[in-house]
Amino acid sequence: MTDHSRKDFCPVVSTLSTYQIFLIGEQLRSCMNGVGLVRDRKYRLRSYKSCFQGNETVDWLVRSKRCEDRLFAVRIMRVLQKWAFFHHVCDDHKFKDEMLFYRFRRDDDTIRSHKDLLLFYKVLDIYHSINSSKKGILRSYQLKEQVYARAFMGTAFVDWLVKTGMADTKEQAIITGRQLLENDIIRHVTDDHHFRNDNMLLYQFNLDLDQRRRMSDVLILDDQRRMSTDSHNSTEPQDTPTRFLESHDFSTHANTCDNECYEMNSTETEKPANTSLMQPNSVLLRYETADELESPDTPYIKSCVRIFSDSVGYGFVIRGIGPTYVQTVDPEGPAADAGLKVRQYVYSVNGVNVLREDHHSVAQRIINSERDYINICVMSHKRDM
Repeated sequence: MTDHSRKDFCPVVSTLSTYQIFLIGEQLRSCMNGVGLVRDRKYRLRSYKSCFQGNETVDWLVRSKRCEDRLFAVRIMRVLQKWAFFHHVCDDHKFKDEMLFYRFRRDDDTIRSHKDLLLFYKVLDIYHSINSSKKGILRSYQLKEQVYARAFMGTAFVDWLVKTGMADTKEQAIITGRQLLENDIIRHVTDDHHFRNDNMLLYQFNLDLDQRRRMSDVLILDDQRRMSTDSHNSTEPQDTPTRFLESHDFSTHANTCDNECYEMNSTETEKPANTSLMQPNSVLLRYETADELESPDTPYIKSCVRIFSDSVGYGFVIRGIGPTYVQTVDPEGPAADAGLKVRQYVYSVNGVNVLREDHHSVAQRIINSERDYINICVMSHKRDM
């Protein structure tokens, strides 16, 4: 069984590499504050609060051996600026090795317009709160024969957020948990469920926010993020699990014995379980390319359905880097009622051909629909009809 993410609360699609870039930026910000590079400055009788100077920053990056030379330092800083981690105080310049003032968005109100960055700092506060407590919620659990280290139950996470004041109500805490999962910050240990206030479901953090990263990793992560964006041009199947399109949780329809977990006697400092063992299996019998699906000889037949959203969403999950396909369907949700089935490839959404788009792009089209229904055309193999 698999859950789905709520349309109302799904933020801008992000990947782990985005938040790893933010993490490097925050580690840089902390160090620069520590050595006094971030401070109030004056220029031509005008004051600029909490800012840093381009050439001073480059001096320090090279002198502290964080960057091999000045050009490399500028290159790295421009990547951080591209990801909106900081900006020129008047938004007039890219980062330059000159006497120009810049400010981290955390230090001014401009962060409010950057949802990914806002969520990152929210995650940072939650992560450090959970990890700094001796009576935290992280434990090792055994689920069937698999041990999951540093995991937490959905109910424990919700109660923790309310107890520490990071959420005013349990409803807000649940929304936060779903936001973190939809942005790959946390994951269900077997990728079978969305976040839910349930003491039978286990989750883990995908990102180690205590890990120290090199400045040069920014370039690697930026390339990964760019290649991920361009990946819909690839014909290779996707290796990593797709995040959820709708947040309706139908795990209650599953046999609860299958979800039973046991807490183990262990410490909070154990290493995370090997995530390579946790990747969910694709339902596809064979991954077809867009060209194969559009071939005159294709065994796939096109059909169209209209799916009306209920109070919790459409009730299905998609995966794929182009073409995108249906991974799971809630048997009691609107998608099932409309006739949507697993292993169907998504051909179009609201009249737009999406056969070569990845699941993130297709999900955004559905999320951005202004109506309470979507028109979706799918391609089904003759053997599945």
